[in-house]
Amino acid sequence: MPTLIQENHLRQHTFLTENQRKLLFLLFKCIIMALVVALFLFFIGFATIVLLHFLMMTNAFRRRIRINQFLFSDSVATTSAATTTTNNLRELQDLLPKVEYSASAFPRTTDCAICLESFIEGDECKSLPTCQHLFHANCVDRWLGRKLNCPTCRSRVDINPGRRGSRISTADRWKMLWEVEFEEGNSY
Repeated sequence: MPTLIQENHLRQHTFLTENQRKLLFLLFKCIIMALVVALFLFFIGFATIVLLHFLMMTNAFRRRIRINQFLFSDSVATTSAATTTTNNLRELQDLLPKVEYSASAFPRTTDCAICLESFIEGDECKSLPTCQHLFHANCVDRWLGRKLNCPTCRSRVDINPGRRGSRISTADRWKMLWEVEFEEGNSY
């Protein structure tokens, strides 16, 4: 059993009283609880961000699939017919109507949108019948050999082997809503 001197010596070396120890223990518990709550909220926030990202990506994926189905469902037959027709560049060149350029016949068209050169009177040109855009014959033939879109307005050009000319694809009908007509006179 410790003697009185030993007990007195132990009390002198104890830095905290009983109340101080309880207060320190309570503060320590509060700090640990705050860290646990902060860690929990961090993981909840991270999981929410991952979940939102996953939902947005699957929604974007579904939207892309719907758009592709919409774009290609109406024009599968015309695209396959156009693809088999356009495999031979000579056939494609014969399907578009040739016109001879004159400034009086085409007052608004002065440059080829593909090669960016000015038209000269008597140039051999081709006009896409649906959108009426005019290009040098060799420029538009090379362009349509690679892409079946009008170089200016990007409307899909479906070549119909049953009749001469082209028409706008059903996938591009929405572009007709924003068709712009110019008035005669000064342009700004």
